[in-house]
Amino acid sequence: MLSFDRLLWPFVATLVVGVLLAAFATTGFRQVFVQEVLGAAYDSQAEHFLRGDVDVDGDAIRHEAIIVDGKTRMYFGPFPALLRIPLNYLYPAGRGRWSRLSGLCAAIIALGSFAALLADALKASSLSPRSRRWFGTACVAGLAFGSPLLLLLGNLSIYNEAIIWGFAWSLAALFCIDRARSTTGSDSVWWLLGFSFCAGGALLSRATFGLPFLLVAPALVFRAIGKHRLRSLAAVALPLGAALIFYLLLSYARFGTWSGTSYEHYINPVHREFAKNHGVFRLSRVPYGFADYFSLRLPKIESAPPFLLAERPPVPHSSLYSLPFSETYLSVVWCSSWLLIGAVIGVGYLFQRHRSDLFKRWVAAALLVEFVLILSHFSLAERYATELYPFLIFCFLIFLNAGSSVPVRLRYVIAALVVLSITTNSMATISWLIGADQNVPAQTRDAWKTMIGVSKR
Repeated sequence: MLSFDRLLWPFVATLVVGVLLAAFATTGFRQVFVQEVLGAAYDSQAEHFLRGDVDVDGDAIRHEAIIVDGKTRMYFGPFPALLRIPLNYLYPAGRGRWSRLSGLCAAIIALGSFAALLADALKASSLSPRSRRWFGTACVAGLAFGSPLLLLLGNLSIYNEAIIWGFAWSLAALFCIDRARSTTGSDSVWWLLGFSFCAGGALLSRATFGLPFLLVAPALVFRAIGKHRLRSLAAVALPLGAALIFYLLLSYARFGTWSGTSYEHYINPVHREFAKNHGVFRLSRVPYGFADYFSLRLPKIESAPPFLLAERPPVPHSSLYSLPFSETYLSVVWCSSWLLIGAVIGVGYLFQRHRSDLFKRWVAAALLVEFVLILSHFSLAERYATELYPFLIFCFLIFLNAGSSVPVRLRYVIAALVVLSITTNSMATISWLIGADQNVPAQTRDAWKTMIGVSKR
């Protein structure tokens, strides 16, 4: 039977913070069914799936289309489109307006998984039960409002919806890994099955989120012992294997390649030609990407709300990127300083035998692959920074779970940094939504301006 610390407070923390996030995403619960930018593309893709083809209507995908042999395709992960199938069946009037509800469901999964992971990690600390609850709740609030999750919910255009689902399934997969390791016998098989479903969901949402779990899956099977090994193999291999096969077949049907996407026929000439000449991923970009995502640069301070001005800074090395500017308006240092301090210590703990083990190092290495891939991408953006967080969160959990007294000594520092991160990230994100982000619907931008007392121009 699960204890209060492992069940009730994570649920309460997720519920309370989730309601606050829902208020943010819907601008005070006034805008739920809203036509987001290119949001109907997922509905169109779903309809074409039901017809047995992989096309998408040109007017639904517009400036993000990929034209292959005269047919319009989209490169975004298919999971949000698959989700649209039952939603549009149950409520056809919602077609094209499901993005916010979809994103909120993903956010709740992410918060709930993170809260449960925290509850398990904090068991190894010497914090009192009361301290575990308030500290854990503060960290859940930090993930909600002191991370790029806030931007993803503030602008659930086609660019962000798949990312938030990939992030949510990643945290859920980490939670299932944690529970599979802490249980024995047939119970662990069910958690391995849950891992496989979540890893498959991450892969079908955005391939870079799913890649680390393809690397982790063999290690999970290898850890299975005794008579449950065959069942463990089936639990891990079947759902994730089916998702991988679907992903590969869909990629080939869309673009004639197994890689998941193709820029060769991309309608955007800037990205198309740059990817052709310089590649989508290059390791030479890693130090410059790191400098952008972890810079000490703070947005300009203003005297009027929201008090921080989010802008597009120049990229660190313009010849390496398709655009001369970055859309990282707030670095991880300012956005999530609460998480970063623990993650850095957690990285150090990974190399200490008495505080880590080979399996944890393997999971960290797999998540680091995703981390490096994003740093090597040909464009820089706040939404892409989300893909750095599975690695940072895993290292943060290592920090909490290592049995060290450091979390106890740093609990008030981390709580203070949560407040700082929430403050800076909220102000900068609202500034981005009402000013620089061209993908925010006009009614949402106007609602935010009204809420913070900024004139509509």
